[in-house]
Amino acid sequence: MLDSKKLNEQQNHEERAVSNQGASKDRWRQLKQDIIEAAPALGIDQVGFTTADPFIELKARLQHSIDQGYASGFEEPDLDKRTRPELLLEDARSIIAIAVAYPSKLEESPKSKAGSYRGMFARTAWGLDYHHVLRDRLAKLEAFLRERVPEQELRVRSMVDTELSDRAVAERAGIGFSGKNCSIISPQWGSWIYLGEMITNIPFPSDEPVTEDCGECTRCLDACPTSALVGPGQLNANLCISFQTQSKDILSHEMMTKMGNRLYGCDTCQIVCPKNKGMNWTHQPEMQPDPEKAKPLLVPMLQLSNREFKEQFGSLSAAWRGKKPIQRNAIVALGNFRDRSAVGELRALLREDTRYDIRATAAWALGQIGGTDAKQALLSALNREKEDAVVQAIDDALQQFDNHVEPIYVQEMESPIGMLTVASSATGLCSIEFGSVLDTSARLNAWAQRTYGRAALQRHPERLQEAIRQLEEYFKGERQSFDLTLDFQGTPFQREVWRALMDIPYGETRSYKQIAEAIGRPQAVRAVGGANNRNPIPVIAPCHRVIGADGRLVGYGGGMDKKVTLLKLEGMQANEERMLAAP
Repeated sequence: MLDSKKLNEQQNHEERAVSNQGASKDRWRQLKQDIIEAAPALGIDQVGFTTADPFIELKARLQHSIDQGYASGFEEPDLDKRTRPELLLEDARSIIAIAVAYPSKLEESPKSKAGSYRGMFARTAWGLDYHHVLRDRLAKLEAFLRERVPEQELRVRSMVDTELSDRAVAERAGIGFSGKNCSIISPQWGSWIYLGEMITNIPFPSDEPVTEDCGECTRCLDACPTSALVGPGQLNANLCISFQTQSKDILSHEMMTKMGNRLYGCDTCQIVCPKNKGMNWTHQPEMQPDPEKAKPLLVPMLQLSNREFKEQFGSLSAAWRGKKPIQRNAIVALGNFRDRSAVGELRALLREDTRYDIRATAAWALGQIGGTDAKQALLSALNREKEDAVVQAIDDALQQFDNHVEPIYVQEMESPIGMLTVASSATGLCSIEFGSVLDTSARLNAWAQRTYGRAALQRHPERLQEAIRQLEEYFKGERQSFDLTLDFQGTPFQREVWRALMDIPYGETRSYKQIAEAIGRPQAVRAVGGANNRNPIPVIAPCHRVIGADGRLVGYGGGMDKKVTLLKLEGMQANEERMLAAP
């Protein structure tokens, strides 16, 4: 009888335990659903749940990366902390992963132009520092939990870019799959997402990982400028531009030439990813970029004080390494742009800056830019520089001059007077030829060799974008003057005449005699005519506005029909022989 009573009590206890366990599971399942439904109001775009079990395979991959020399040095050095959540929170049972989407397109993007070149921050540095944003979202999530779970029952620990691998957590929690570019790619948001996580003692039901993958696509591997993606999902951080822009070392020549105008980070492997096509997220207000911060002018960055740097860029995630790497990268960008208008500022850095790595980078940039002034700055610095690394950088830069080939950037455009080929040196716009690049390349190349020595034509749409934009506005009747840096190559007298052409007002004409008088050479009428005929930058230096003293139209390099078209475009009446009286 007693045994039967004890047996019944034991059965009842077990039934209550099962019932309580079921109720507990229902409770956490419902709380999980509540979190998912509340996430948008908390500023969270996607949320996922996984166990707090160790990331065993990840530890092996991390160790392999270290053994291969692929690690960046920015990571948490303790692999157990990166892979074992239970070391970070007592009684860890599950992890909540969150994702917050950010923009991929810069609206009203400011344009680089000669003398006013701009750098570029990666999208992860747009808007407010994402660490602050994610911590805010995790704090809101924690407050949401504490409103629903008694204090004595709840333990949590939130993390952003600290011990645990954000990507490993997000992948296991079903946020997205791990792409060949090492990014987590969400089917809903693409890879334009910031990741954070919260370890908790609550045993939330886990989500299933995303089964989608990259398939046969290798666009990111193929597009990486430095081949840093050494295999699908495998990154050598020492080759990665994104990591190297954050280092504080003197960079290699190869790395600097491939950085372009990047000031912080690199987005190439995400930009080319087809999973990101058409994805641009503008609903998170803190994430929206200030165009002048996302693409700042380069030269003003060179002399920023610590206070000025914090005021202008301190709110960005890129500021975490301080101003020196950003300033170094701005110097690199000026070298890659071959911006001769920046030689004075670079000379000052090479002569006066107390940071040897900044001086060494300035030397490299001067070697890339080339020209007499840059060479003289290097020779002058060599005589007084004491730091071995800088002396070596100056020597290397001077050797660039022995093999220097002047780039002549070219791009063609349609116009009312036919196809035009617009050309720019490293200094500024240097030529406009009538015809396509193919039609004019032999003539233009011969002129460039005579003018600059060793030269090579290079198509460069971005370099000539601003000049072509202003020319298009002129041909539409929307612009009457030009705001461009020009590189007039000719004798001092010729340059004086060409500058005088630019003083002729839109819609008016001048004779050779009037130009000769304007430059203070009234007897040099014939010489003025010769210089006018050799004008290398027609339209912008408007030699079409020059006529004979009696109103007759004089010759025009592109043909008289083009001259008449330009005069009529500016509201003047002319035929192919002379100016006509206004009706």
